[in-house]
Amino acid sequence: MSTKSDINERGNHSGEFTQGVGGWAEYTVEMTEIEDMTRHDVRVPPGKVIPIIFLPGVMGSNLRMSKRRQDELRRDDNRSWRPDDLMGAQGKGGVLIGASLGGWLKNASPAQRQMNFDPNETEVEYYHYTEDKGRFDPDGKETLAADVRHKNVPDDLGAIPPLLGQRSIGRASVGKKPPSRRQRGTPAQQARWRGWSEVFFAGAYGDILRSAEMYLNNIFAKNDIHEMWKPLMEDPLSFGATGGAKLTKDDLNKIAACWYPIHAVGYNFLKSNGESAKAVAERIRALVMGYQKRGFACEEVILVTHSMGGLLGRALIHPDYGNMLNDSGIKVLGMYHSVMPAMGAAATYKRMRFGFQEGTGLAAEYQAQVLGINGEHATAICKYSRPFGAASRLMVRFRMAEVGR
Repeated sequence: MSTKSDINERGNHSGEFTQGVGGWAEYTVEMTEIEDMTRHDVRVPPGKVIPIIFLPGVMGSNLRMSKRRQDELRRDDNRSWRPDDLMGAQGKGGVLIGASLGGWLKNASPAQRQMNFDPNETEVEYYHYTEDKGRFDPDGKETLAADVRHKNVPDDLGAIPPLLGQRSIGRASVGKKPPSRRQRGTPAQQARWRGWSEVFFAGAYGDILRSAEMYLNNIFAKNDIHEMWKPLMEDPLSFGATGGAKLTKDDLNKIAACWYPIHAVGYNFLKSNGESAKAVAERIRALVMGYQKRGFACEEVILVTHSMGGLLGRALIHPDYGNMLNDSGIKVLGMYHSVMPAMGAAATYKRMRFGFQEGTGLAAEYQAQVLGINGEHATAICKYSRPFGAASRLMVRFRMAEVGR
């Protein structure tokens, strides 16, 4: 129920479109008293969408194993890799007492570890949901089952208006109900549909996704530059750049009339980047086509990568793999890399000899036991990871011969 506190300076009830699960533009009309004849003031959504695609680093995607492999390992669940399950008091406690995924990995033999990380028996943990006549059904059987599996993006995820949930509006608090969930998904469900729960969410990735969502879709507020953008309009020399002109209001005006939904795309990091690029390219093409079917102009994407995700990004535009550089329907506007191992990763060679322990103390030892306490345990999983070129594969063959596997 809307109240007088919603009324803007023009005497209208303010409202705005948001994005529903599946990419629809949605607007919720708040009910008013019968005698309230004040009009609603609706900001029309932009006609254009440019999805921002985040590609995580190695071991940054959640994987599940096949039923056959789960049975072979006699596991209670099919989670192959899920870094969020290893974080927090509950995750770390599971490692200590030998419970949950972390506890299982801590006690796994090299052979069991290798079976757990088999690229031919694993896949990304996608968020599947129920549809009702082509629209998202938040209470459907498949949706509810997926929500249980994807709680690394918590149910109480706060709204990030305008796309990921709406701004709170004034409501009579007694005897009034908020809009039904059936009108649109919760912010958590919207984020899960965007792929946020496919990747490691509790750490820096979650911060990156939330911050990018907030900044890119709130460039202006009430026709003025949003306060959080103003520090970015200072002279680039003041924050460490070597040169360049500062941003102007005209610059921001050029890009503001557009939605920039932040999507994360997990991938099976156990497979070659060339193979992963083919799968990810098809997902991006399907995403763009989905926005087009929902009435948006959408022919461009921007890629943001971390670590091994940068190698995947390069493979995405390579003509022999993702072939997105020559795609007639989608243009990659740009690709931003963060710490991409373009020259290889020396740490991989070290770990195949000495394991993953980097520090001293129980915490470092338990972490290493989960990832691989020595060369034998580390090589069992590095055997499958092929992002670092021929030298890495040759090193793996030598180590595999040494440990007899």
